[in-house]
Amino acid sequence: MRNIVNFDKQCNIKRPQFLAIIAIGAVVIPQKSGVDSVAIEGIASAIVQLKLAMHRFFASTYTAPTSTVMVNIEQNTERLFLINRALCILLCLTTGCSTMPRNPVPLDQMPRAEISGIPGVRAWSGTFSKQFETDLLQSVQQTFKHVGITELESMPATDVLLLSGGGDSGAFGAGFMHGWSQSGTRPEFKLVTGISTGALIAPFAFLGTEYDSTLKEAFTTISAKDVYHIRWLSFPWSDAFADPMPLAQLIKRYITKDILKAIARAHQQGRRLYVGTTNLDADRLVIWNMGAIAISGHPNALDLFRQIILASSSVPGAFPPVLIEVEIDGASYDEMHVDGGVKAQLFMLAATLDIAELRKKLGVFPEIDRETRIFVIRNAEVGPEPEQVPRNLKVIPRRAFSSLIKSQALSDLNRIYEVAKKHDLDFNWVALPNDYEPLEGGKFDIDEMNSLFKLGYEIGLKENVWRKVPPKIGQH
Repeated sequence: MRNIVNFDKQCNIKRPQFLAIIAIGAVVIPQKSGVDSVAIEGIASAIVQLKLAMHRFFASTYTAPTSTVMVNIEQNTERLFLINRALCILLCLTTGCSTMPRNPVPLDQMPRAEISGIPGVRAWSGTFSKQFETDLLQSVQQTFKHVGITELESMPATDVLLLSGGGDSGAFGAGFMHGWSQSGTRPEFKLVTGISTGALIAPFAFLGTEYDSTLKEAFTTISAKDVYHIRWLSFPWSDAFADPMPLAQLIKRYITKDILKAIARAHQQGRRLYVGTTNLDADRLVIWNMGAIAISGHPNALDLFRQIILASSSVPGAFPPVLIEVEIDGASYDEMHVDGGVKAQLFMLAATLDIAELRKKLGVFPEIDRETRIFVIRNAEVGPEPEQVPRNLKVIPRRAFSSLIKSQALSDLNRIYEVAKKHDLDFNWVALPNDYEPLEGGKFDIDEMNSLFKLGYEIGLKENVWRKVPPKIGQH
């Protein structure tokens, strides 16, 4: 009797081995930047089928005693695993250094780069922008016209909303906005800013309570498969581990021409929407005036708007960067933009203008301007989360990265608080409670996101949920 002896079970090709098989193909496939990942996956699949066929043929024709077969199978399997692992490491070392083609802006020309046909719609954080100052001064005149007043003293309260990053915890912020609306105390915002997941919330929070149902749908009916696909085979030849095409399709679904028109109308009424991305080439946070893009009338305005939202949500390494086309003296280049959270978890004006100087030009005095209120929603915990960290290569970096992001958010929160205190602005903040116990479903788990949304909704309904002073760095 032929000794099959459960060969398929003993020699099951698991994921690490399967990935390593690609290395065999990589030996004969040139390690160039233009490698076709689809072709590689096809070759890998063929290699796997051939390998399985050889194994099955070997098992079906081997007539030695069962014990001998088992020993040979185990030894060969172990050798194969070690070889595959070595090839996998070699593959990552070689192809991981390959560079995908692009046309970056010359370093000395970066400050001059503009969006073709839509100039003046962005500024670098920390750099004074005459365009942004002029735009904000114009926004006051637009507000006068919209509400029918002629004097600054009659201007309604100025409310500012700042939305932070936080990944799938953005469901908390979406739920909070919904609950806040239901409480009857949510104002209309003069300025809304968003970064990362906050950039996904920002357009709908900016447009008002009638878009709460859209926010709810967007954050409670999706799962990981609606956000990304893992590039199991092609990631060594790409610029990220995951393909964000599902997220891009979601953004396309929700950011429509009608949404763009609604944002343009709000902009013309004197309200402003800003989104932050990180320009990796320039190593700077970029602030985008989304309303200015909306009113530009440019045929590419909608695509650019969507690109910026996607870029602000694209965690480097996990998601590929978004290449945004720019122009200098008629020549085209591309800029590499990623998650705004790389540079900041929160921002207000991002030091693009001098608030004191702007007040002088407006003729604003502290006793008149006390009605300015800042509301910050932090889509994550702020305080420490003690946890016994296992001695594990996967867990330790993830824990350290999470701690780093939390420290950055706390620093941003304190920075904005100090600006508010300096200019006598009413500061308010809320965050995901530190005692929140996440479910075990993983990232973008639909049950988890519904739980976060419900918690945010319940907190948004309550009175006196806003805190006035953030915890100090190192004292939280």
